[in-house]
Amino acid sequence: MRLLYRLEENLITICGTGLAGLRIAAELRERGYDGLLRAIEREGIPPYDRPPLTKVLFGEYRKPLSAEGLGELSQLCDEVITANVESLDGTAVVANGTRYESDITVLALGADARNAIGGALTIRTRDDAAKLRAVEGQVTIVGGGWLGSELASSYAEAGRQVNLVEIAEDILPVLGPGARKVRVALEDLGVKILRQIPDNPGTLVEATGAIPNTLGLDLTTDGWGRTNMPGVYAVGDCAEISIGPSSGHWNTALHQATRVAEAIMTDPHADPVPLTPDVFSTIAGLELLFIGHAAGTPVVLEDGSRTLWIKDGRLSGGLTIDRPADGVALRKNIGASLSEEAAADPLPLKKILRAQQTV
Repeated sequence: MRLLYRLEENLITICGTGLAGLRIAAELRERGYDGLLRAIEREGIPPYDRPPLTKVLFGEYRKPLSAEGLGELSQLCDEVITANVESLDGTAVVANGTRYESDITVLALGADARNAIGGALTIRTRDDAAKLRAVEGQVTIVGGGWLGSELASSYAEAGRQVNLVEIAEDILPVLGPGARKVRVALEDLGVKILRQIPDNPGTLVEATGAIPNTLGLDLTTDGWGRTNMPGVYAVGDCAEISIGPSSGHWNTALHQATRVAEAIMTDPHADPVPLTPDVFSTIAGLELLFIGHAAGTPVVLEDGSRTLWIKDGRLSGGLTIDRPADGVALRKNIGASLSEEAAADPLPLKKILRAQQTV
């Protein structure tokens, strides 16, 4: 089956082969696309899982995504090119000075690590992780978000002396008071949490965010990843995405890839249901799951294991720490009616929500 709405178009180029790029290729094939697929990637290795780069910096992190059953790039694509994408001219891609014509182009280029601190190391790729793993002595990580907190945990668990610098009131500022339990766990590992870089920082590692790789283009998209350039789609951090939150997280990339593939195959007209942010992480031995939005009033259990945000009498978001059953209930019930009083009950979330429905 060719494209359902443009039968003459039969060459699709996917720029970027991280999780989103790989899954777009797989989703297109699963939906019956049998035209030509070309992938352009810059690392020269099979697509791999990036979250473990920080979560298990000193462990085994080289597992390819194909081992997770997410697709084998070389089998999905007719051509895989190792090159750095430099520019886009219509749907034609220029990479390493060579122009590649295409009927449809998908940009899944991700983002590059922000590097505003001279001499600081950063992490986005497997090679970056190898450099960080080779660091000896004291490490100072600037940026206490998800990435920086995961790195601090990995270094501390490996016995390194670690400073974690965050200028906000606390680490993981998106979580508000829900981050307190994580802070305590990191400090118990020996991590020093500071508000500014110390005089003798040792090796500096910057984890202050990422810069979207937009190729210098002013790209905007609709909810299906269709850009303001005809025949060009974008997914993830490389464009201003209204398809869902461009948070750089695993589940987000999966869901966005599904929508872009569907849009290419069917050219839908109705707006899609907005995606819900969904982030999981492991920090200092704690399993964290954050779903939805930290909007409204945060209600934190006394032991810090669950934070629920209530806005206008509804569950707008939640954080669970080592509460997997609550995580399942949370994922299914964003937007459900829930009072602040009920949210403060330490009972399993499923039971609380069931009781609210009978009130």
